Amino acid sequence: MSPSTKRKIFYSIYFALVLLPAIAMLLSGYLRGEGMRDIAVLLGFLGMALAGIQLISIGRIHWLADALDMDKVYNNHHWVSLLSILLIIAHFMMLSFYNPIIAGFLNVFKAPWMIAAGSIGLFGLLLIGITSVLRKSFKMDYRYWLLIHDIFTIIILYFGMTHLFKVGYYTSHPFMKAIWIFEIAVWVVAFAYIRIIRPMRIGQKPYMVESVVGESADTYSLTLVPDGHDGVPFEAGQVAWISTGHSPFVLSRNPFSYSGSSEAGGAIRFSIKNLGDFTSTIPHMQKGQRVYVDGPYGTFNLEDPRMQKGLVLIAGGIGLAPVMSILNTLADRGDQRPAYVFYGDFNEDTALYADEFEHLKSKVNLAFVQVLEKPLNEEYPHRGYITQDVMLAHLPQNYKDLFYFVCGPAAMLRAIEKHFDAMGIEDSQVHEENYTMA
Repeated sequence: MSPSTKRKIFYSIYFALVLLPAIAMLLSGYLRGEGMRDIAVLLGFLGMALAGIQLISIGRIHWLADALDMDKVYNNHHWVSLLSILLIIAHFMMLSFYNPIIAGFLNVFKAPWMIAAGSIGLFGLLLIGITSVLRKSFKMDYRYWLLIHDIFTIIILYFGMTHLFKVGYYTSHPFMKAIWIFEIAVWVVAFAYIRIIRPMRIGQKPYMVESVVGESADTYSLTLVPDGHDGVPFEAGQVAWISTGHSPFVLSRNPFSYSGSSEAGGAIRFSIKNLGDFTSTIPHMQKGQRVYVDGPYGTFNLEDPRMQKGLVLIAGGIGLAPVMSILNTLADRGDQRPAYVFYGDFNEDTALYADEFEHLKSKVNLAFVQVLEKPLNEEYPHRGYITQDVMLAHLPQNYKDLFYFVCGPAAMLRAIEKHFDAMGIEDSQVHEENYTMA
């Protein structure tokens, strides 16, 4: 099945699950005819359905691995979660305006249980939002935050559903009750998949550390080999979550891009910069150490018809990792389509893979431009940042027909987007990687 077909199926199911409770409410005939109250309840239904369905959107379902752009999925998750919070707050505020007594029910110790349960669910939802937004400010370890996130998720779903069924007027209709029971079942299955089933599957195909190679003072190439299996195929430009330890049931943080060739026969390579937390353990990994790999994920595929006239690969810093995977894959496949690489870094000491680029120039139809922000050599030709002028000076006349892959810090991506607008490059010809997934 094609990735586009999978996407259509996924989003059809997604929106159906979000809208089903609201549609069932409108069709049940149980509307009170009290406009504000009915609208308030409708908003509450939508908010609760949106909150629950997030378990599916971020579940990293393997069947959808090549169909969903994970960067967009996680970015949308943040905004949809905020929307669900706002809808439930609007539900409470409209009901309080309709009946001021309800506002006092925020005191869960004095409120009737059916209302107190809803207030507890609302507090849980707010706490998820607050801790998510301020996690980095609090310098909260991702693993602890994720554990708190799971606890709050269970609180929201349990107390939210308790409130919904205890109030009981709208859900007293058999069809409405069946819809909500079905929604709950989907959420429970999704949660079980995320925390139990997926880790078990990952544990069946572990990897071992083959080597850890320093590429600069704070960046390392981690090469892994399959442990007791033939390896998991991936496409250049895709990503995976990795974790270490005695069990795959370890909470891992952000994805890492494959930086080796997809034709490497089971071995996989990641290029990882030491930014603290898990990444600080990479240089201390030992040969033979067990590693669990959750992947691959991502929609980038070199067989895409849009990419056949040539590639423009733009990277900043460690954003070079997926570019190296693409170039090494092209080399191993003997693929001679043009590849124009624009790579930006701080100086000669922080720049990565100089020797590997020299090797690739003899195997790939490659044009390589390295731009250094503050080069040590005062006569270095490309100083500063990757700009429109730098790109146009090295791209062919048909540059609008080429496909652009960009990976790097968020500030760089925003700047490159402006250059693309000025150059007249269509969004459909651009793929960006900016993994701010937690």
